[in-house]
Amino acid sequence: MGDVQIVCPDPARYRYVIASTDNIVFGFAVGMNRIVFRLDERMKERAFITGGMECPECGDEWVAVVHELPDSDWPAVDVRFWAQKRYVHARSMKAKG
Repeated sequence: MGDVQIVCPDPARYRYVIASTDNIVFGFAVGMNRIVFRLDERMKERAFITGGMECPECGDEWVAVVHELPDSDWPAVDVRFWAQKRYVHARSMKAKG
């Protein structure tokens, strides 16, 4: 990815880390097992089909893509795939605005 800003307001504790581009937050990590991305409708549907979970405390656009339960039969989530899709979408939002 190109121009990405990573912000951790409390680096001593790493409670959460935010990823943004052009002042548009497109993802964040909370704790050790949850990564959340703001997805468009098409990618949100795909995220749910492949195990993504709703994140109502963040709003309708946000989907948690890392399974929170220690389930050895659950396939590994391709976090780089979701980050790249969301980054590209965030950059296109800036171009339209």
